[in-house]
Amino acid sequence: MPTRILAIDDSETMHRLFKMIFDDDEYDLILSDNGEEGLEFVKNYKPDIILLDFIMPKVNGFQFCKIVRNELNLDIPILLITSKAEDVGEKFIAKFANIDYIPKPFQPDEIVEKMEEMLGAKEELTTTGLEKEPEPPEEPFVSETSNEEKSVPEESVETEYEPSVTTEETPDLESKIIKSVQPHIRKIIQKMIQLETGYQEAEVKGEHPELEDLINVMEHGKGVLKVFNFEKTFSFSFKEGKLFFAKSSKSGVEQISEIFQHVTGVSLFKTETFAEIYEQLKAMDINDAQIQSTFEYYIYNMINAALNLEDSRYFVDEYFDNRHIVDSVYIKVDNLQSGFNDYLEEKAEINKIVYDDNLTPQGLVQAEGNFSALERKILSLCDGKRNVGQILKFFGNNTQMAKNSLGTLILTGFIKI
Repeated sequence: MPTRILAIDDSETMHRLFKMIFDDDEYDLILSDNGEEGLEFVKNYKPDIILLDFIMPKVNGFQFCKIVRNELNLDIPILLITSKAEDVGEKFIAKFANIDYIPKPFQPDEIVEKMEEMLGAKEELTTTGLEKEPEPPEEPFVSETSNEEKSVPEESVETEYEPSVTTEETPDLESKIIKSVQPHIRKIIQKMIQLETGYQEAEVKGEHPELEDLINVMEHGKGVLKVFNFEKTFSFSFKEGKLFFAKSSKSGVEQISEIFQHVTGVSLFKTETFAEIYEQLKAMDINDAQIQSTFEYYIYNMINAALNLEDSRYFVDEYFDNRHIVDSVYIKVDNLQSGFNDYLEEKAEINKIVYDDNLTPQGLVQAEGNFSALERKILSLCDGKRNVGQILKFFGNNTQMAKNSLGTLILTGFIKI
């Protein structure tokens, strides 16, 4: 018989996590988003175990436990899930029987192990006849009415894995698939828990940020501003009114490394920090002006992608990784608005040109100028025979950077169309 689990949490994200963790035939999961509704499920559903958030609307975690133990006189195991961990968990253990806690963030395996541990302990007590009546709790250590109510917007999850049986061989295939995707699912769950926990605990946070929100946040203090949804996270490292670095969760520093390689024409060793990339560039005599220019393009590109992230939220993580700081390469936060506007205007003008694949650009035969390696490559490809679409295929992941450079060379007259 499957284990009946009642999970009570007012976060849609946590609901999705519970569905992902308890998605097999061993569990029968019921979800509730508030303590009041949860109590009705306790009476009618008779769960084997309850997973409980501490801070909830209507009936908070302490009130819920008090009613279950004292009024309903039920000894159902309760696993408290809280970001406050020891501060709250130990007090609950001291006041209520058959209760334990697990801190956020947690690994999926940890909550399953903790839950099975509690169920095993209860079964042993029941079998040996040693199960005790719960002791009446002392006066509550929290107010009967809580003003601390969360509001977590729903995040987008495109699909959930729902295996179907179509042939006799499918169960084996299904097991292989499940085994292969489980590590990835665990990583996704852990990422969502960390972001959700960071968002809930952050003092500075909000939804659907505009550029003005990013500027207001980064004008003072230091930290990492994270803009995220279920699919992607953008991190902006700022300090003392300066934006030092940005990266996305899917590319890390790889994207800026690739851009520098295409722009400068040099090969860089694989690195994990921007400071290491900068050291390599300087060792190859790449000047600061070119580094700064490419850095600004990259940063504005990151900002543009973050602002266009659907169903996004943001918060500030106070941890600051100094390995991404290069003292001589940054953008002043006061200049972000004007710089970003110039980026958008230039991008719009360039797009009018480079999105017309029928255009056949011709480079000047003897073009003189201080061209970057990327610009020289573009000039060599503009032979009057290849159209724009064919030229851009040479640049792979750096198509947008190549579009910008191509458009700039056209606008400045080094390439004619």
